Amino acid sequence: MNSSPAISPSHSLPAASPAPLLAKHPEMGVAQVWLFGLAAGLVTGLDFIASAMIGIAGAHIRGGVHAAPEEYLWAISGYAAAAIVANLVIGRAAHYTSYRKYTLAALLLYFLGALGCSQANDIWMLVGARIVQGLGGGGLFTASRVLIQLVTKPTERPRLFWGFGFGSFGLLAIAPWLSAQVVEWASWRSIFWLQALLTLPVFALVFVVYPRRVGADAAEPSRMGHLDWPAALALGIGSLLLMHVLQDFRYLQPGAESSLIPILLIGVGIVAFIAARLHNYPDPWLDARRLVSRRYLVGLGFYTIFYGISGFWNTLLPSYLQAGLGFNFLTTGELMLWGGLATLGALVAYNIWMPHLFRKRRVIGIGFLLLAVACASLSTSAMPGASTNLLLPAIVIQGLTPVLIMLQVATMTYLDFDNEDFAHAYQLKNIMRELGTAFGTGMSSLMLQSGVAQARTDLVSRFDHATLDTLATGGQFGQTLMQWSAEIDRQATLITADHLYVGLAVFSLVAGVVALVQRPLR
Repeated sequence: MNSSPAISPSHSLPAASPAPLLAKHPEMGVAQVWLFGLAAGLVTGLDFIASAMIGIAGAHIRGGVHAAPEEYLWAISGYAAAAIVANLVIGRAAHYTSYRKYTLAALLLYFLGALGCSQANDIWMLVGARIVQGLGGGGLFTASRVLIQLVTKPTERPRLFWGFGFGSFGLLAIAPWLSAQVVEWASWRSIFWLQALLTLPVFALVFVVYPRRVGADAAEPSRMGHLDWPAALALGIGSLLLMHVLQDFRYLQPGAESSLIPILLIGVGIVAFIAARLHNYPDPWLDARRLVSRRYLVGLGFYTIFYGISGFWNTLLPSYLQAGLGFNFLTTGELMLWGGLATLGALVAYNIWMPHLFRKRRVIGIGFLLLAVACASLSTSAMPGASTNLLLPAIVIQGLTPVLIMLQVATMTYLDFDNEDFAHAYQLKNIMRELGTAFGTGMSSLMLQSGVAQARTDLVSRFDHATLDTLATGGQFGQTLMQWSAEIDRQATLITADHLYVGLAVFSLVAGVVALVQRPLR
């Protein structure tokens, strides 16, 4: 007779423990996982706003340090060159410490650089402080994204990407509005005070929620390249010289005297030397030989193009709205805020319907088409008296393009790489992002300045002696002349913006057609 006791309903089996959200970090609950993603996104957002704000508030900052447009380019390209150095050495630096410790140290350096920018009294003090800020901020995006890759499995990453997207795109969305508020409240220096202030809560959040260890099966690669500081710094200097020449290319017209040709040759020589050194080095800190993937290289090209367009747009739009249409900085910030909110809305839709998106090259092509529509719409609105209601649809449409273009490329071009190669791929990707953003920002600034000067000359040439005599008959010649001068400046800005938006629309259409025929973008 079996004496085993029967299992009664009152003695149920213990419930199975729920599976951890992150298999490599079972100690992290729902709140910490979400905050981890948010912290990584906010870290990335700090890098984004450092590049965006200097374009959005460029006129105010340039006036504050009494810099000519070509001098102001050094503040833009200086940050980008420092970011290149940061991205080159991040893999080895993080291996010696950890991505958590690297991020905390980089945030501290970013904070000090922002404070230095706020105290600048001339352009060269600003450039020096921006280089410090770039050494800290330039590697933040790479550090955040690589850490997420290391501590998660592919099926776990969507849990983090919600917070990551809201942190990075949310901070970038409110950057124009915040810039306008603080400049109106204080001065151009408050742009950098704000960047420093935002660093403090992000630093605290990273300190609290970032994982303090990485599981053994996801440890940082042991061979990420020997740290070669002289070569890294040389490549940063060479990149700085090349970027400045490319941004200032209008002085390189045939027959024009230019001091930039020696700088160009020096920059090319330095970059070529370091490229050869990296190619022959047995274990470089950025190994391009690991990244021979057609899908990755094609995606990298479109990624760089998008950020070049983004830098161009973010610099041209504030000048168009303020100097051309007469809006104040607060209204400009509010309009640009709507574009950022459109990006967040598109991000939510993308995360919900992501499994249903196929043939991503078509989505990318639609993104470039919408960008062309937005540019064409602003071009046709380049006339005095244009209302915010007329401009808002174009700004909102452009706000959709980061998700339709950039995010589509970013989610498909890294599928060919394991964790170690992923780190190299993200280093190169963010180097190209910094180059694209700096180039677009600088080109927009210089082309706008050059176009306005030419348009103003053409408009002034239409004033003959008869017109001037008519203006003088009213007895208030000086006041009338000042009014006409201001109106000429305004019309010159509108004419230039019209031409630049048409050119950007054509460029976007061409990029969209090229994207549609790229078979790797699937």
